[in-house]
Amino acid sequence: AEAQSSQPKPAPAPAPEPTPEQARREPEPVREAAPQPQPEAQTAAPEVQQQPRPQREPRPAPEGPPAALEAPVTVLDGVGPKNAEKLARLEIHTLGDMLYHFPRRYDDYSQLKPINRLEYGDELTILGTVQSSSVRKLHGGKRQMVEVIVSDGTGALRVTWFNQPWITKTLREGAQIVLSGKIDQYLGRLVMTNPEWELLEEKNLHTNRILPVYPLTAKLSQRWLRTQMDKVVNYWALRVQDPLPRILREEADLLDLPEALLQVHFPESWEDLRSAQHRLAFDEIFYLQLGVIQQKRQWAERTAAPFTADEAWKQAQLARLPYRLTNAQLNALEDIYKDLASSQPMNRLIQGDVGSGKTVVAAYGIAVVLMAGAQAAVMAPTSILAEQHYTSFSSLLSGEDGLLQPHQVRLMIGATPSSEMEEIRQGLESGEIKLVIGTHALLEDPVVFQNLQAAVIDEQHRFGVQQRAVLRAKGSNPHLLVMTATPIPRSLALTVYGDLDLTVIDEMPPGRQPVDTYVLYPRERERIYNLIRREVAEGRQAFIIYPLVEESEKLEAKAAVEEHRRLQ
Repeated sequence: AEAQSSQPKPAPAPAPEPTPEQARREPEPVREAAPQPQPEAQTAAPEVQQQPRPQREPRPAPEGPPAALEAPVTVLDGVGPKNAEKLARLEIHTLGDMLYHFPRRYDDYSQLKPINRLEYGDELTILGTVQSSSVRKLHGGKRQMVEVIVSDGTGALRVTWFNQPWITKTLREGAQIVLSGKIDQYLGRLVMTNPEWELLEEKNLHTNRILPVYPLTAKLSQRWLRTQMDKVVNYWALRVQDPLPRILREEADLLDLPEALLQVHFPESWEDLRSAQHRLAFDEIFYLQLGVIQQKRQWAERTAAPFTADEAWKQAQLARLPYRLTNAQLNALEDIYKDLASSQPMNRLIQGDVGSGKTVVAAYGIAVVLMAGAQAAVMAPTSILAEQHYTSFSSLLSGEDGLLQPHQVRLMIGATPSSEMEEIRQGLESGEIKLVIGTHALLEDPVVFQNLQAAVIDEQHRFGVQQRAVLRAKGSNPHLLVMTATPIPRSLALTVYGDLDLTVIDEMPPGRQPVDTYVLYPRERERIYNLIRREVAEGRQAFIIYPLVEESEKLEAKAAVEEHRRLQ
């Protein structure tokens, strides 16, 4: 349940609502400070002039449905069919959509840091003048690097972009530029690599203002979109109706929604921005919670077939294992047994690190259902993981002295031959196959179960609510067990997966060493290589993961093929 789509529609003020034609004829003026003279160059960083903020008049309480917010963006001056098509690529179709198209970052023109005070690791926005720009070819001409020297009077900074030679046509000598990115280091000098940039608008330099930077699409400029957003936000944000009652807003110390929308687009201070983001984040989680609570209540109102087994049978099944389960695994099994014994469908999330033993817990949990002659399904996000589960569940539940015969456990993935797929479908419909492990293929319409009473879904976040519902619909309110290795904090798990009961396996089996995770800066790369050399010298192995297989002209990232040659 997405907060944005669930949010009640804002409403206009009780004053007569302008028609789309009036909105086109009478656009609100763009809020901006009066332009000031350019600061003299070039002895110091650009100085920001202090300007008084305009005082907004209080609006009357809005009433009624906001029909105008459903008006298409073409009612705005400057938004014709072509620009409307570009906005549609950003999921912006109406004036209301524009209010909820939030900035992805902000440039602070009220707090600028001069180049001579930059430090390694800084993430910030700087202003400067282009001194020179050039393009160099790298790696035998396969790649190109744009190098621009930017100065602000206190110092100069080398800025580089890869495979974007067109930048030099815009960033000519003397151009004033805004750069946003992270300060890195190369050969002992501070540099900025692949920063976001835009040409400086004179009015922005002289306004004590935090400026929004919006997500864009091809052939849509930041300046143009910001101007359109300014029109819509300034006129319509304060006419939006707040769906939360005043008493709730006061108890939670929340901004009114109209003020939050205004401040998230054009904040008057960082404190105002944080308050606005806090309010909008509250709305998202609030509506998400409403959705998951509703789902949980609806599921609790259903009835499921209860399944039980005596203690002796449970112990006999576990005795087949060549190892003892950890206390955390045993506790998780008890949670599952209690859920299965209830007439309400089980709805449980098992969370545990890789190697904590979630699979064996799931297998012996659904064994109670299989013992009663019912069917169970295990769904994984990939064919490789499905094949691994097929091997694990088969070894745990079938074979000599096993609960099932080998032919009663089958694998159904996209690569399964059509003839075998049809055989599995028939076996599931007749009830001959008791346990099927597969991928999305299990969700297809031709797959019909005779008596599906338990479903296991691995890596819950890879499947949506609708996919879970489709799998459940193939049975008569089957019990659901979800597994994930994603280390989700308990409070977050109870929020995002609030419709699921949570069990955490927080203990590793004996002999399993804990995993150490380190994050190092690029300049510390040699430390990693030294570690790999030591491990390999002792007969162990290492693997390195790269984002690309081969070098790309569009992305500046290390590629496996090139790095393989270099490391040999």
